[in-house]
Amino acid sequence: MSWHQKVRYLEEQIALRDETIKKLSDRIYCLEKHVKYLESVISQFNNENTPSSQKPQWEKKSSPERINKEKKPIGKPKGSNGGTMQTPNIDEEILVTLNKYEDYLGNPINFIEQIVGDIPPPSRIKWIKYWLAQYIDPATGDIITATHPNCPKEGIFGPNFRTIITLLRERVKISEQQTIEFLGSLYGLKGIASGTIEAELSRTANMIRADYDAIGEAVNESAIKHSDETGQSLNGINWCMYCFSTQQFTYFFSEEKKNSEHIKRRLHDDWNKVLVCDGHSIYTWWHAKQRCWGHATRKDKWLIEEKKTKERELLHEYISGTFNLSKGILAKSFPSVYNLWDVMCLRNRLRNAIKYKWRDKKCQKAANYMENGFDDWFTFMLVPGVEPTNNLNGRDIRKHVMKRKVSGAFRSERGLKNHCIILSVIETWRKKGMNVYETLIERMKLNNSEIKWAA
Repeated sequence: MSWHQKVRYLEEQIALRDETIKKLSDRIYCLEKHVKYLESVISQFNNENTPSSQKPQWEKKSSPERINKEKKPIGKPKGSNGGTMQTPNIDEEILVTLNKYEDYLGNPINFIEQIVGDIPPPSRIKWIKYWLAQYIDPATGDIITATHPNCPKEGIFGPNFRTIITLLRERVKISEQQTIEFLGSLYGLKGIASGTIEAELSRTANMIRADYDAIGEAVNESAIKHSDETGQSLNGINWCMYCFSTQQFTYFFSEEKKNSEHIKRRLHDDWNKVLVCDGHSIYTWWHAKQRCWGHATRKDKWLIEEKKTKERELLHEYISGTFNLSKGILAKSFPSVYNLWDVMCLRNRLRNAIKYKWRDKKCQKAANYMENGFDDWFTFMLVPGVEPTNNLNGRDIRKHVMKRKVSGAFRSERGLKNHCIILSVIETWRKKGMNVYETLIERMKLNNSEIKWAA
């Protein structure tokens, strides 16, 4: 092989290698792009806000302390009292003997005690015909119709049955079809349609609408309130479900979009009212806020669980460590302006985390999150009654999330509005210690008994 042939051969090999490198580079680029896409998809379902029950198996890692912890026997020790239920009052006592065999066995040598709770079997639905007397008002000439507590002004179901329908849909959170099947099997009601169930819910919502509006006013006047929002599908369109919470009230409402204007129409801001919320931009207009530490600590804990590095451990110490220090301070004192010096020290500690040049992009993202609304992290140390987390609202909004998981989307805006009204009222009654079933029946009977006089 001549020298020129060797040069030509080497050039061909170099060209072939360059072509192969280019193909591999293009392939690597496509694969990296696809990996980023898959990571973005996975992050929607597996992130710092994912509950432990929904995490994939490879993410469920037990700590060494939990693995080495000695397992306790299930249940309470023998001979101890019940953990939650107190000894009930006895309504009836029954003596059980074997009369047929006493000639053979003789008299009983002893009696053992066993307390059993039971309910009477449900009866079939009872259809009642009411003859409502009508009168003529001598002053106006209008016709006045007599009323009865158990006779509704609209619909064919009385207060007891309508209450059961309402609680099945909003408390038990079963679907329309399951409600129909339950009513049919328990009360022998057949031929009821889904539209009838929704019509009864609409009548219930209209009846307690005044209570719902009063709850909204009470939440607005409260000095400390919590707020959060979640999504809800309405005929395939994503709506936003808002929830305001206090220790005594719960207020739900829904709008087509997530917008601060919807909150401004219901909450009036002043410097004497504190709003506990997350860092969403729809709350930036509110003056006195408390950012939720639960959101912040979840972010740095998630980074530690995902990949433990020295930088992420440092971030964890800055965020979760600062929060633990603040709780330790309040354990020895109470929220007041006398904690101002401690607040300033904690703010400086948190500012160090924000100014630090993080190499890890995820750490830098968490630091940026802490910088957003930096002045609102320690309000709970200065104002009595303010909680550092938004857990109160999280527990309330979970009631709607549970229904969303069962029922999915709403088919009409009216149905979604009715759901907000009923859920707000019954959750408020529950917080006040009222019996929801008895209170709802009482309200229905009062509404049925109201006589419609001429204006």
